[in-house]
Amino acid sequence: MTALAHEARQRAFTPSFQQRLNFRDRLHHALKAAGYRPNEHSLLARQFNASYSGPPVAVSSVFRWLNGETIPAPDKLEALAALLNVSPAWLRDGA
Repeated sequence: MTALAHEARQRAFTPSFQQRLNFRDRLHHALKAAGYRPNEHSLLARQFNASYSGPPVAVSSVFRWLNGETIPAPDKLEALAALLNVSPAWLRDGA
């Protein structure tokens, strides 16, 4: 995928405030079910990065996911869902 196509794909989905809060709630639920505590930002970032084939994410990115400020890009969402043993569709949309 070219950089331009990747950038267009990223912009195609701009979540609303409510979508981000719903994502946050599902993420917290999945973390608890997987044995994590939602305040373990650095642990989650380390384990995510160990299983993700792309560039590493910063602890601050994980913090923003956990606070509902952002939703990960599709490739990161898929890796996060796999790490937590949930479907990417459920994690993103609740479907």
